[in-house]
Amino acid sequence: MIVAREHAECRIEQAPETGLPAPRPYPHPAKAGRLWIKAGRYWIACLAERPPVILAEFYDTADIPGRV
Repeated sequence: MIVAREHAECRIEQAPETGLPAPRPYPHPAKAGRLWIKAGRYWIACLAERPPVILAEFYDTADIPGRV
């Protein structure tokens, strides 16, 4: 998890706009101003503004719609 989070942090700092509107294959958690980045086996949710803020971290097989 630590390596995945560090990878996501670097991507978010460099270009937070490169994220997806929702984690695949779950379109339900899409919200304006929130982006999702896939890092290793995790989905990282962040705010798409400056400064970027990480909101949540989910394991790839977690029930993301049931937890957001």
